[in-house]
Amino acid sequence: MSLFELNEKIFFFFNQKIANSVLDFLVLFVLIPFFSLLILTPIYFLFKGKKFLAIYALFCGFFLYWFGHAILKPIFHVPRPFVLFENVRTIGPWHESPYAFPSTTTMLAFGLALPIFLRERKIGIFLLVLACLVGFSVIYCGFHTPLDVLGGILFSLIFVLFFEKILK
Repeated sequence: MSLFELNEKIFFFFNQKIANSVLDFLVLFVLIPFFSLLILTPIYFLFKGKKFLAIYALFCGFFLYWFGHAILKPIFHVPRPFVLFENVRTIGPWHESPYAFPSTTTMLAFGLALPIFLRERKIGIFLLVLACLVGFSVIYCGFHTPLDVLGGILFSLIFVLFFEKILK
């Protein structure tokens, strides 16, 4: 089985096989609002006297989101799953740009979580779990494949670790 066949199988497992109304509700009305903690946590650090960490996390998250949309997606030109495959179910408020790879929503989530994880482990682990749930959500909702999400994680990890090395 090729990587792309595996990508498609995993996508349809998340997007259709486990899909149900309870999970739809949980993703749309519990998880998605809960993701605001990824942005609120750095803002919390601003008020707790950890301004550098707050600005660092916000910069990484929003820079990666911009970089993915403005630079990476136009380079890779990978269409959304509902263009690639038949019978994809889409739900939720996700932005429908024409390209899927990498998942910039996932890049934003990991860009916000990773800098905090590297400096504040306990809350960082919680934020990384939330970031992983963001990746699950965009697959479940039909806007990204697992490879899109893994690409977003990889680009975020490379950028944050590179930036971390520069800062030290």
